Amino acid sequence: MRRPSWSRRGFTLIELLVVFVVLGILSSIAILKYIDLRMSAQAARVAADFNAIKIATYAYYTDDYQWPAEVSAGVIPPELVPILASGYTFVRDLYTLDYDYFPISGSGPGGYIVGVTVTTPNPKLMTKLEQILGRNMPFISAGGSLTYIIVGSDGAS
Repeated sequence: MRRPSWSRRGFTLIELLVVFVVLGILSSIAILKYIDLRMSAQAARVAADFNAIKIATYAYYTDDYQWPAEVSAGVIPPELVPILASGYTFVRDLYTLDYDYFPISGSGPGGYIVGVTVTTPNPKLMTKLEQILGRNMPFISAGGSLTYIIVGSDGAS
């Protein structure tokens, strides 16, 4: 008995569905990784901003023997403007920076805390930032803000 010869010219519906399901799974994994990498890059940018502000603050203190004055959120202290790179801003697309100077009355010569606070509505960015800063850098995190301590109440960071 002879079998009828089928000329196969394409893929079956099942084969196409399997390929689309596999491609869908792979693309969803890639998209999630991309989002995670973007948050890591933003958190690294915040950490770099912390470092730039720390260096500028110490440079100002070295020249004038005083810390820059407190300003409102999103505003660069006027004392740091000539030290930071031109075009530097405290207001970014996902977060806002705030320079903080807290004098502590009656606590002696080291009676102040100098820091930088980052505020963001994005909890994933805050989580990534805490992971990047880790245990090596002094910070206080509460809600949607994180304060990086440049100089603590003991006069050291």
